[in-house]
Amino acid sequence: MKLDSSPLRMEFLRRKLKFVQDTMNEQGIDMWITFSREGNEDPLAQDLRFSDLTWRSAAIVERDGRRTAIVGSLESETVGQQKFYDQIIGYGSEGAAPKLREFVKKRRPRKIAVNKSHDEGAADGLSSGMETYLRSALKDYAKRFVSAEDLAIALRARLVPGEVELVKKSIRECEKIYDSLEDVIRPGKKDKEVHEYAHRLLREKKLRSAWATERCPSVLVGNNSMSHVGYFGARITKGDFVKLDFGVKYDGYCSDIQRNYFVGPGTVPKGVERMFKTAREANNAALSVLKIGVPGYKVDEAGRRLIVRRGFSEYKHALGHVLGRSTHEIGPLLGPRWPNRYGKQGEKPVQKDMVFTIEPSVTSRFGTCNLEQDVLVTGRGYEELSKPQDELIRVG
Repeated sequence: MKLDSSPLRMEFLRRKLKFVQDTMNEQGIDMWITFSREGNEDPLAQDLRFSDLTWRSAAIVERDGRRTAIVGSLESETVGQQKFYDQIIGYGSEGAAPKLREFVKKRRPRKIAVNKSHDEGAADGLSSGMETYLRSALKDYAKRFVSAEDLAIALRARLVPGEVELVKKSIRECEKIYDSLEDVIRPGKKDKEVHEYAHRLLREKKLRSAWATERCPSVLVGNNSMSHVGYFGARITKGDFVKLDFGVKYDGYCSDIQRNYFVGPGTVPKGVERMFKTAREANNAALSVLKIGVPGYKVDEAGRRLIVRRGFSEYKHALGHVLGRSTHEIGPLLGPRWPNRYGKQGEKPVQKDMVFTIEPSVTSRFGTCNLEQDVLVTGRGYEELSKPQDELIRVG
C-alpha cells in the first residue's frame, strides 16, 4: 500500500520528534541523515519538509534535536519557508559532498542513521546510487552508518494525542458506513453492488477509502477465498456467510475494520457459530498479550495457537499491523516468525501510542471469519477504538 499523499501536520511533527530523539538516545545514534533527490525521493521527505526538491538534498536530525538541511542553493529559500530547519546550508557547482563532509566532520558522530531497511519499505529510501555517493562523500564516517528503521517507526507509528483523535474520527465514520451497508447485504444482491454502495456513501460524506479504491471494501460471499480483492462477482443468497473488510481515510488518518454477517432468517448453522466464536476468542487471546515491550510474534502466537487447538487451519498472514496515516503503517508486526516473508518485523516490541489492528482468521467450509478491530496501546494495556463485534450480524 502507498504512503499517504500529504505531509504530516507541523504541529504533530514537532511533537513526534521527541519520539525520534528518545529512540536515538536509546540506540546511541548521534545523527540521522535522510538523503534524497528528484526522481527517487525518499518516502519520508515530505514528512521532514524537504519534498519536491531537485538536487541531492540531506535532512539531518541530531540527537539534541537540532535540524539542518543541506540543499541546492536555488532551494534554500524554499526549504527555509517551511520554518522547520534550524540551519539551511546551500551548495552550488561544487555539489553536496563538500558541505556534507564539512558538517559531519565538525559533529564527529559515532553512529549515523541512514534510511536503509531490510523489512520496512518506508524506511528504505536510500537508493543504491545515493548510498554510493554518501559513502564517498563521508569516507571514514561511512563505517558508522546504521539503519534508521526504528527512527522512521518512531516518526510514523507512534501517535500523539491529536493523531489518535483523528484515527478515532476515521473509525466512527467507517462504522457509520458499515451500519448503512446492512440494508444492502441481502439475497439477490451481488457483492459488487455492496462494494459500489460503500463508495457512494464515501462520496456523499466526501471521504476516501483507506486503501486502493478497487479493493476497499473487500466483499467476500460464502467460501470465496480471502484475498486483497474488491469482489468476485458472486450473488448473495439466503444462508450465506458474508465478510467485509473496509476502512476510511479521514483528514489523513485511517481506520481498518472487518464485519461478519449471516444472510436470511432461520437458524445459523452450528459450524458458522463455532467459526465466529473461535474468531472472537482468538481476538481476545491476542489482546490479553498486547502490552508495551511484548514482541509482536507473541501476540500473534496467542491467537494462532487458540485457532489451531480448536481444529481450524492456521491462517496464512499476520494477526495484526500498525495503523495510522497509512493502513499498513510501518512498525512492529503482530505476526509469526516467518523470516522469508516478514523478516524480523515480528521481533520488534509493541510500543506505547501505537494503534494496531487485531485480525486473526478462522476458515471453514462456510467462509473465513475475521473480527478485525482497532486498538490503541496504552500504559495500562490497550484501549478499544473500534466497537468489537461480539455477535454475528443478521441481515436480509
